[in-house]
Amino acid sequence: MPTHSTSILIVGGGFSGTLTAIHLLHATAGQSLSITLVNPASALGRGLAYRSNDDNQILNVPAGNMSAFAETPSHFVEFCQGIDPSINPGSFVSRRLYGRYLEQCLHTAVSAHPERFHAVEGEVDEVHALPAKDGFTVNLASGHCFIAAHVVLAMGHQLPRFPLALDEKTRAFVIDAWDFDSMNRLAPDASVLIIGTGHTAVDALFHLTQQAQPRMITMLSRHGLLPQPHRLNPNPPPVGQYPEYLGEAPLRMRTLLRRLRQEVARHADSGGDWRDVLNQLRPHTPRLWQALSLVERRRFLRHAVAFWDVHRHRLAPQAADRLNALLQTQKVQVLPARLLAMHVCAAGELSIELRPRGQQAAQTLAVTAIVNCTGPSMAIGPRSQRLFQQLVADQLLTPSPCGLGLQINDRYQLIGAQGHAVKGLWYVGPMLKARHWEAIAVPELRVHAQQLAQELAKQLAACSALPAQPESV
Repeated sequence: MPTHSTSILIVGGGFSGTLTAIHLLHATAGQSLSITLVNPASALGRGLAYRSNDDNQILNVPAGNMSAFAETPSHFVEFCQGIDPSINPGSFVSRRLYGRYLEQCLHTAVSAHPERFHAVEGEVDEVHALPAKDGFTVNLASGHCFIAAHVVLAMGHQLPRFPLALDEKTRAFVIDAWDFDSMNRLAPDASVLIIGTGHTAVDALFHLTQQAQPRMITMLSRHGLLPQPHRLNPNPPPVGQYPEYLGEAPLRMRTLLRRLRQEVARHADSGGDWRDVLNQLRPHTPRLWQALSLVERRRFLRHAVAFWDVHRHRLAPQAADRLNALLQTQKVQVLPARLLAMHVCAAGELSIELRPRGQQAAQTLAVTAIVNCTGPSMAIGPRSQRLFQQLVADQLLTPSPCGLGLQINDRYQLIGAQGHAVKGLWYVGPMLKARHWEAIAVPELRVHAQQLAQELAKQLAACSALPAQPESV
């Protein structure tokens, strides 16, 4: 296969990769640089989050806070109003519409620089540093190879991992999250177990209940917690000063949570809403996270993250209403329990052994299928994507000790095994959670993508401005 050259190669064409490409096209407009974006699918900007054509899948953030460009907060709302004038900043619109918006944003940016942008459909298997740290070779599963001076990893979430080991027989009963085609092939009366009770699980539940069907659906998680609802409020959250009630470093997670609960109670006593307290905390979460020791971070992930997530990542009001209506039908139940074992029955069903929370005795549940919605995997290890494993083996990537992704510096450069930044290798996407914690939603990711593009453009401009150096002999 032929080898191609490019100045910048972006791995992944979801939200983060698409927005990074847009900002790079603008930031390097005066430079003769080529930008190549490699994505497994031909459609760019959609990723896992926005590729569904099901309009029942809606954003969990109001339109007024979903602009791809932080400096133009009304950008997405204006796009929506060009389609439906009734949409306003407080509207919760479909993810399909947002994917269409991102595609248009990219098309607009590329139309101004068509000769500098190239989209390639394919899967990146390997990224190897060239000798003398002078760029990278990027190998695709198709056999194509690229030489790139800079590589931006913009890979999103890894698929959820199943909590138990699966053999060939039990694996046949498990449907991956977002595999709506497999869900559609289930019999109308097929009983289903959804493992997880977060946003992905709610998406699966809504898809499985699009028509009036006689099936029973059980949603299982260790705590049985469902996402809290947004309120109808068209105003974006305010940006304020650091909440002094939290105190300064060194911080302990138990103390932080106690002070946060006290602040919520004080706010409620004065007629306020607990959501305001979390909204005001949001811009300062990276500072808090970085002030925690590794021990305190692990304590939070072990004991408190489930409670944090259901309050921080909320459902759109209409989604919450629909969920509550389904729970009232008695055909949908939420079960706080731990999955213990699974066995294939002679009747062609799967027998699930589980232990309900707070009980010693195990129970069994018979289902026709399981939908795995345990949440995206952040950990990088033996079961990770092949590219991540290869980068670890080549000492170009250091996994987060908390299992939240990978380590970067404050310029978005990957940290290698020796503890130093890897020149020319960058990351943007939800695995920034390891450093910033608050890094999986559009309002934060759009800023990270812009800052990475600006930093990369600055480095490229500085290199092009340097006089040529004679080669050593």
